[in-house]
Amino acid sequence: MRPAPARSMPPTSSELISAVSHPLRRRILCAYVDGTFECASAGELAAAMGERVGRVAYHLKTLARDDILRPAQGGAGRGREGARYGWTLGVEPEWLRLVLEVWSGAEVSG
Repeated sequence: MRPAPARSMPPTSSELISAVSHPLRRRILCAYVDGTFECASAGELAAAMGERVGRVAYHLKTLARDDILRPAQGGAGRGREGARYGWTLGVEPEWLRLVLEVWSGAEVSG
């Protein structure tokens, strides 16, 4: 599976609010923005966050629906032959970092 081309326009306001309004989605997005992950599977993210794989997968699909994340081939898997598949950012990381910072500031002052 080849990664989809990055979306030329950022998500709409409602898509963005939906993406960052859930704490687990914010944690997932922060893991990409801070460089913890470039391409990660639901299982890898779940293990890193101490969450159930099904719960993480649901939120990954929600983020992908709005093109904030996209499916991608991420190189060799752990102990497996061939490529593994995961999720990568579909938006500019610096833009997303700014959005997460604004959201964080709004939560503190709100």
